[in-house]
Amino acid sequence: MSTVSLASHSPRPLPAPARSLRGLRVAAHVAKSLFVPTGPSRSREKKSDPLSLWCRDLLELLGVDLRVEGRIPEGGPFLLVANHISWMDILLIRSLFPARFVAKEEISFWPMVGAGARRAGTLFIARGRLSSLRAIIEQVCQNLEEGAPVAVFPEGTTTTGDRLLPFKSGIFESSVRTGVPVLPLAIRYENAPGAPTRAISYTGGESFGTSFWRTLGERRIIARIILCPPLYPEELSRKDLAAHARDLMSAALAPSFAAHF
Repeated sequence: MSTVSLASHSPRPLPAPARSLRGLRVAAHVAKSLFVPTGPSRSREKKSDPLSLWCRDLLELLGVDLRVEGRIPEGGPFLLVANHISWMDILLIRSLFPARFVAKEEISFWPMVGAGARRAGTLFIARGRLSSLRAIIEQVCQNLEEGAPVAVFPEGTTTTGDRLLPFKSGIFESSVRTGVPVLPLAIRYENAPGAPTRAISYTGGESFGTSFWRTLGERRIIARIILCPPLYPEELSRKDLAAHARDLMSAALAPSFAAHF
């Protein structure tokens, strides 16, 4: 079987002056976040939630065309679980859901994203500390019981978008305890011609600045969020929920995985 290089489908990046201009516009918009109410509000419709609107505007400045496949189920709240590719994932999800995030501790120190994450009430978890996980689960349960959606990345780290890592099942305990359904979200990034792109990924020891500069160079980014069917925790364990969520997301992303090779 012949393979086609992703590079052959990639438009030439924007030149440095155009990237710099886009970066200045993004920086000005990020500065506006100091005046945006950041906490998730169950009393607001998502279409008028100030932080959701701010995230949509930022995505537009970054050249992102957000496309949602499937319908957001009515009711809620949900424990939102997504694959993790980039710092941009948070903007995508927050533009659709007035959610609070569970994220690794390191994100709190990321430029641009870290400050916003702290102000938005992100729940930071310390790797390798069981006491931290237990405390986070308690906080997630409290938020879900109060009607606020919570978003998590159960892989625990980022990939280039070419695969799904095993899911850590601990955080799914919050769904079991509260009875709140899990809503799997499958994220993929494409360039303007519609081919999967690794340009948006933020992995390994790469600096945020390097990732951000490369992202600024993308002429147009297609970001897809595929809404999988919700999973209800009745008679399921946290490991069952994690396995079912991963299966649904893997099926949704199968065409993207195949296109990477």
